[in-house]
Amino acid sequence: MSSPITRRCALAAGAVVAVAALEPGRSHAAPPKPSESAPPFLTPWSPLKGLVRDLKPGPTPIRLASWSSKTTLDYPNGMSITETVKRIRDAGYTAGNAYYSETKRNYWLDAPESEVAELKQALKTYDVEFFDLHTVTFNIHPDEERRRKNNRYVAEQCEAAERIGCTMVTTHTGTCSTESAVAPHPDNWTWETWRRSVAAIRQILKDSAGMKVPLGIEAVNMTAMNNPRAHLRLIEEVGDPRVKVCLDPVNMIHMGNYFRTTELVEECFDLLGDHIIAAHAKDTYVLPNRMSMYVTEVAPGKGILDYQTYLVGLSRLKHPVTLIIEHIPDDQYADAKKFIEETAARLGVRIYG
Repeated sequence: MSSPITRRCALAAGAVVAVAALEPGRSHAAPPKPSESAPPFLTPWSPLKGLVRDLKPGPTPIRLASWSSKTTLDYPNGMSITETVKRIRDAGYTAGNAYYSETKRNYWLDAPESEVAELKQALKTYDVEFFDLHTVTFNIHPDEERRRKNNRYVAEQCEAAERIGCTMVTTHTGTCSTESAVAPHPDNWTWETWRRSVAAIRQILKDSAGMKVPLGIEAVNMTAMNNPRAHLRLIEEVGDPRVKVCLDPVNMIHMGNYFRTTELVEECFDLLGDHIIAAHAKDTYVLPNRMSMYVTEVAPGKGILDYQTYLVGLSRLKHPVTLIIEHIPDDQYADAKKFIEETAARLGVRIYG
């Protein structure tokens, strides 16, 4: 009789399939071996029976942030810099981020030293971490001139982050599409595109040489950077200690792992560990009443992501990270925050505060 499949065996099998799909000259991967967990002719999308989760929390606290319109650290409009920081604390969060598009120069690049000093003092006074300057751009745009311009935009955010003491800059490897920086394209999963992605990250690091701020690479479902193995390979191929991970498991979910998010999250922490320097909090949900598949983002706790395993994994990292709630309407952030805090409390995971 064959042995029952384990989580690590399942992950190993998935890794073999993924690597085979990327190897030049191979047209297909070997079919999975039959197991008792599922008929061999079915794609193993059903969850493993009897999967035991290890939910023993670690000692590291998690900072919470919110990407609502009232809790970011974008340059203030109609209030002081100090008030902008204070309102984050007043809302019950201990970290914040900002976003400047490639069409708008980051204000902090040119701000007077007095304002930079006010920002740093307010962050210290209210114990708020400016943890991220987020970027969204075509890092591997097909047009070379446009691509270099976009790469320089990310490097400029690194310059701004260094100036104000922001702890990271988030970016993405990119897509071959010219429709949207997160859109699918049939060439996204080729070796040529992969090499272009590695080159783009190296170029950004070169353009920001001498800086210490890390790049937190975020997964995007519709690109090659859509699983933890790709994250690890990018880190290894770029070969620069500034390349880290902004973890977003929802951006790695497809129907093949939709019902197996425990394994997905565990694989993220197994492979990436302390390369993770920040994390995103949202959830994913497939509409149940449609013939075709409609995958949508929902608030944490309203979908299928295993938040218990997620929070425990973050608490086991050696260094505190910020978990930012994102991509939901402003009126849903309070309930999302409550869900995360209550889940953490049941597990014994510490929320920084």
